[in-house]
Amino acid sequence: MPNQRAIPQPLSWNLTIDSTTLLVNGSMTVGSVMVQLVNRLDVSQDFSDYALWWAKANIWLTNTKSTLDQYGVQSDALLHFTSMHKLIRLQLPDLRVLSVQGDFSVSVFAAVCKLCKDLGIRHAEELSLLRSSRLSNTNTLHERRTSPRRRRNNNGTLNRHNSMGDSLANNTSTISTLFSPTTPKLRSTDSSMRQHRSISNLSKSLNNLDLNTDGNLAQTPMTPIKNVLPQLTKPNNIIEKSILNNLWYDSSRSLMEQNTHENDLILLRFKYFTFYDLNPKLDAVRLNQLYEQAKWSILSEDIDCTEEEIMAFAALQLQIQIQSFHSSSTSSTYLSPTEDVGHEYDNGNDYDVDRALERLQDSLLGSKATANQSTSSLIQQFSTAEELCDYLRLSKQRRFPLKTFKRYWFVMRDTQLTYYNNECQQRSAPIEKISLKGCEIFPDVNISSKKYVIRLLIPSIDGMNEALIRCSTEEQYAKWMAAFRLASKGRSINEPSYETERESILALLHMQRPSPVPNQTKSKFDIQPENFVSNKFVKKYKTKQLTERILEAHATVSNLDSVEAKLRYLKVWQALPEFGITTFVVKFKESNKKEELFGVAANRLLRMSMTGDIVKTWWISRMRSWNVNWENKLVTIEFDGETIQFLPLYGIDSKCIHEYIGAYIFLSMRATATMSDNNDPLRQETLFQRLTAAYT
Repeated sequence: MPNQRAIPQPLSWNLTIDSTTLLVNGSMTVGSVMVQLVNRLDVSQDFSDYALWWAKANIWLTNTKSTLDQYGVQSDALLHFTSMHKLIRLQLPDLRVLSVQGDFSVSVFAAVCKLCKDLGIRHAEELSLLRSSRLSNTNTLHERRTSPRRRRNNNGTLNRHNSMGDSLANNTSTISTLFSPTTPKLRSTDSSMRQHRSISNLSKSLNNLDLNTDGNLAQTPMTPIKNVLPQLTKPNNIIEKSILNNLWYDSSRSLMEQNTHENDLILLRFKYFTFYDLNPKLDAVRLNQLYEQAKWSILSEDIDCTEEEIMAFAALQLQIQIQSFHSSSTSSTYLSPTEDVGHEYDNGNDYDVDRALERLQDSLLGSKATANQSTSSLIQQFSTAEELCDYLRLSKQRRFPLKTFKRYWFVMRDTQLTYYNNECQQRSAPIEKISLKGCEIFPDVNISSKKYVIRLLIPSIDGMNEALIRCSTEEQYAKWMAAFRLASKGRSINEPSYETERESILALLHMQRPSPVPNQTKSKFDIQPENFVSNKFVKKYKTKQLTERILEAHATVSNLDSVEAKLRYLKVWQALPEFGITTFVVKFKESNKKEELFGVAANRLLRMSMTGDIVKTWWISRMRSWNVNWENKLVTIEFDGETIQFLPLYGIDSKCIHEYIGAYIFLSMRATATMSDNNDPLRQETLFQRLTAAYT
């Protein structure tokens, strides 16, 4: 009809995809554009893994139902038609390098979950991907600032050799032989298409893999430290260590969006140091990879150790290698779930209950009381189930480094610790009453000098107050350390797990105590000490001296199987003062100091000096909100009655700190939110991104 208005047609324009030009309009969907492109290519090939990548905008066009206008694609856009899965060289915590297919189109969190599922590692939320360090010149950094507990000479520079992945991949002792050769795809006739594409058989290979065979991911082949240690990143000071913490991938963005290319070397590591439901029966691969990451952190001096601690680590490492060498499979007698790392007190076994009942019966019947026992000792014996009483020495926090210990009579009931001048004043008002619930407990033991000190960090309004309690004997130390650890978690010494904890502490002390080494043991093992202790101890002692000390410590753990030794290794690792604290160099707002440290741990945030001393502690459970001003990178954290603000220095991304805080909150919700392996992965990823991604 002449009066009817014509419907305007959408304007068409040319869109370049690689070297192919298509006639499109803004209302066309991404899916229809891909269909038109595939028809133009006229190649008999499976393109189900392909998607459009917009390099200039740094985004994937993965939603095939969205239109070009919705994505903002115009005629000047250059798109690439490429596969979403690409080959990467993935270095595991045990330093083996595997050639695997990674999804470059999904978030790093989702990609890690898929990789860990293929590798047989549960709870992938504890791991993440790390860039290979390429820092080569840090001479401009202040070398006077060193990491906590370590005052090393700052010689040399931080340098991760670019050939690290290549050298490990070419090493026949570390390269994986578990994956079948890749199959090349058909070559496209279009010049824009890659000539060869590869399809990984990672999932199929791992599904067919018998995890009880030698050389699998649950049992790492022994690698000489001289081939690996020179290529590991060794930060010379606390600033370099903070910069290395900035190398973690952003979990909310894809690998492609973070400038990662095919065949790049990417490191898979445990990023968050809170290990949920570590069950040896289900986590053979996870346990071994966690042990390997702990081992290399000790040997590379990433975490500082005393002589007793390093000898304990060396003895356990030797026992693990002996068990791996003599065992043709990894099947062994596993520990009960009650001895999982991080869950020592979750359940009590029948043996502990029976033993506690027998001890109570003996006390009531007086079978252990002798005629020469004093009245005070009998009272203490009958009250063992309710309280601990003994003379200990106390040193409170002072401004001066000189610590003086004074003898007091200590009484502990439930989670309350009180002390008096002497035993006779126990019924009167105490000098001080301390609530141990929520306190941080650290050991300070030196077996050779008979030093048995328990370090208490007590939360207060002004931060953390330090108190040092010194014991006289190993038995006394184990008894009070076990009680303090339980009390810090809100538990009492009445529980059966108290005896289990006390005996484990005694076993650890016994392992560190020098013992006679039979001549048979000396001739049986031919060890190289440099593979078991860090470099500073290799320089300090002769080879023969180190060998003797390692074998002496090994005599106390020679009855452990491989799994028990790994769990013991992780427990000692977790007991180190520096364990689980990730530090960043920051400038606090309205502070006179130019540089300070901000530490993030599983349950707390720390304000620290540049020497590593804790200035103040905030508990994450008392945090109300945290956010980042993305324009000036200022981080703001609000607690009950207090707000802190700081600016990261030395190019550290505020998003990295924000993600650490949100991730630890997410991990603390695993038990309460019932986020097990059977839950929807998409639901878990959504919750993780809501807590960590903060760009919206």
